[in-house]
Amino acid sequence: MDIQGGTAKILAKNHQYLGVNRAFKRFRKGDIANGQAGVFWHTQGSGKSISMVLFSQKILRKIPGNWSFVIVTDRVELDDQISKNFKDAGCILDTRARADNASNLRQLLTENHRYVFTLIQKFRTVEPGDVHPTISQRDDIVVIVDEAHRSQYDTFALNMRTALPNAHFMA
Repeated sequence: MDIQGGTAKILAKNHQYLGVNRAFKRFRKGDIANGQAGVFWHTQGSGKSISMVLFSQKILRKIPGNWSFVIVTDRVELDDQISKNFKDAGCILDTRARADNASNLRQLLTENHRYVFTLIQKFRTVEPGDVHPTISQRDDIVVIVDEAHRSQYDTFALNMRTALPNAHFMA
């Protein structure tokens, strides 16, 4: 029996458990500055999408409200993988809640979906340099961004924050 390998598996699961609980505690306490709910650091293959499912489900179970979650990635493969993990976990998913393009994303964000899945690139404007419109003033939207180190700077990130000025952002 490889004790070190077994320990690594236990620590990986414990990492998710502790991380989700700490992120939730901070979120519930309102320890959020300018909508920034924090960064939940993971390594490749450590179960980011499962942590996203657990975090969103814990909010839905423990905090009253009409919460919506916008799950943002930067690649089609990640969007497919994450939305599949949410579906496999038994989350109620409206198949229409995956943004096909920028205008579809804007429409979805004006509606009341529990989950919206999108690529960061869909927060673009018609013309480069245009100011992105505000889409929703709701303060019960949680934006969870995968691969934030690649997408949380520059124009698309600014557009996302302009579109959802009162949302809570978790990377």
